[in-house]
Amino acid sequence: MTLNRNLSRLAAAVATLTLAGCITLLPDSQPAQLYRFTPDPLKQIAPAPTEGRTPLIRAGGNFHPAAAGDRILTAEGAQAAYLANARWTQSASVLFDQALVAAFASSTGPARLITPGELGRPAFGLRVDVSRFEADYDKGPRAAPEVRVNLHIVVTRLRDQKVVREQSFTVTRRASENRSGAIAEAFRDAASEALGAIITTADEGVAAGPAV
Repeated sequence: MTLNRNLSRLAAAVATLTLAGCITLLPDSQPAQLYRFTPDPLKQIAPAPTEGRTPLIRAGGNFHPAAAGDRILTAEGAQAAYLANARWTQSASVLFDQALVAAFASSTGPARLITPGELGRPAFGLRVDVSRFEADYDKGPRAAPEVRVNLHIVVTRLRDQKVVREQSFTVTRRASENRSGAIAEAFRDAASEALGAIITTADEGVAAGPAV
């Protein structure tokens, strides 16, 4: 009987300590601020006309593994870390793909990106590799970092697998100050310029390499 009472008291004490730990820790944890660099989903984008444009489809591509998730990657020299209390609303690779689809949807150039399941037979393939997508504290940990995006773009004619256009780009944007909101805005601006470079390369590839 005494042993049972002692075990009951011990279990109650452990439960009390565990609960107390949860109560103490939870108020100290700060919720992460969420950001995105895609177009505002509440704003309707008028789709560009499709007639007379050449369809192409995504043909693979990699996104830097350390930057591909929902955490915002930073670098300082040889060291890398994630921005504290700040995340993307989705993984960066998914947001980038969504932004690319939206950018092509509003483009009026000769290249038209079609997604899997969409009507249309693609004549070209578009491969986009993002090898860098980070905020670089190149002037020290207290200064505003520079967002850097490295891209490699390949446009291939599908009927004979010929590369008709291949380009590499580095896009940089300095944040206005060293805070998460300003850094997210710099990512947005850098991503926008990177998307423009992808569309320009796709348009040039479609124009340079006729499908037939």
